[in-house]
Amino acid sequence: MSASTGKAAPSTSKSEQAPLLDEEGDLTPKFEAALIRVFARFSASYQKRHPDVHASGSKPTASLPRPDAKDVLTEADLDAFSTVTNGAALPQESKDEIREFLDTDEEGNLTLRGFIEMYHLQSDNEPEETWKDLGKLGFDDGLEYKGEAKEEQGSISKETAESKD
Repeated sequence: MSASTGKAAPSTSKSEQAPLLDEEGDLTPKFEAALIRVFARFSASYQKRHPDVHASGSKPTASLPRPDAKDVLTEADLDAFSTVTNGAALPQESKDEIREFLDTDEEGNLTLRGFIEMYHLQSDNEPEETWKDLGKLGFDDGLEYKGEAKEEQGSISKETAESKD
């Protein structure tokens, strides 16, 4: 059990996991950088404004321009994100909760601040879920981006091969 939070420390069967939150309960800089990369990967508005930046590309150590207030996750972006992390589009009830409780723009699209809020809440309450998501999104236990997860690459390759048949 962690002395600072009173919660059981997450199991580290593979290797020691980098902290997601610091002693004060704030996101660590590495975790925030990982979330920015994930947000940039799924935000169509970010990709449109930064067509030369590939958040899921082959340069995992490259820093990305920070998303600004114009960059959001639309319902379609959230569905793409949810499909990678959970295998299915986000249920409408979850989208409604995002609009109600997290930071969104005037059209109800999730802002970077709201995306970080979402992961802050999840990481504080269910860090094992955050680690599952991070693994599926291509991050290792040190929060280093290694590229798209092999499972996802395999399923994309399989889908591509099937569509050619």
